[in-house]
Order: sequence, then structure tokens, then C-alpha cells
Amino acid sequence: MNEVIEFINKLVDEYKYKPLTDGLSESCREYYKQNIPNYLSIEGNSNQKLYSDKGTLICDGYDRIVIGDYGAYIEFNDNQAIKNNFVVKEGQEYRFQPRYSNVKYYWLTTIDNSDCKIYLQRNTVRYADYIPGKFYISVYEVSLNG
Repeated sequence: MNEVIEFINKLVDEYKYKPLTDGLSESCREYYKQNIPNYLSIEGNSNQKLYSDKGTLICDGYDRIVIGDYGAYIEFNDNQAIKNNFVVKEGQEYRFQPRYSNVKYYWLTTIDNSDCKIYLQRNTVRYADYIPGKFYISVYEVSLNG
């Protein structure tokens, strides 16, 4: 899956999270869809526990997989999130200050120093169907092993 992550990183560097053109967006989304790990369901799974690469429980079930211009992300809600295992990513504390109320997401990670990126979506974006108040993590940053 490193090739998918490298592909996403190149897109981010070039387009800076701006919405992609229709044709490019469509081909990227199909590529991500074809490369979702087999153990995940695009429709979600309310009973599947997902862990960081170091074995920390991230969520107990998830709602769906959202495919946007910049990757495939697992969406889970407040009740599924294991928030006791989350911390604010070092250096991202400013996002919680009132003067930054327009930030797109709060950047969290797990307490195990795996450095996975967990988004708590705050505002909508044009490049993916993210819902404010939901959590998101890349399909490539989770495992079934605790």
C-alpha cells in the first residue's frame, strides 16, 4: 500500500488539497476504491474493531468508507471512537483556539506514538464527503490486530 500513500502524497504536494478536475478526481477515487484493504467494507461494519499499527484500539465499529480526491478514509462516530486512546497531535493544539474556528478538522493521534492521523471533522470540504462531528482515519493506518 506504500504506492497508494506515495500517490496521495504527490497529489497533496501538487494540488495542496484543492478539489481535482472532474476527470482526475474520478480516476483517483476509482484507484483508491480498488486499493481498499480486503478486511474493510465500504459500507461500514458496526462490529469491527480497528487498531493502530502498534495495537491501540481506535474504534469499535465504523459507519462507512469515504472516498475523496485524496484517499479512502474510515468514518466513525462519537460512540464508536475510543477517545481515551486519542491525544492532540503535538504542534496542532492551536486548532482548538476560538480564533481558529474555521479549521477543517482537529488533528488527533493515538496515545501509543504510532503517529496515525485521526481527523475530527469540524467543517465541510469540497474534495470529500466528510461530515462535521465524525472521525476519519486513512484505510492504510488501521489493522485488525490489537
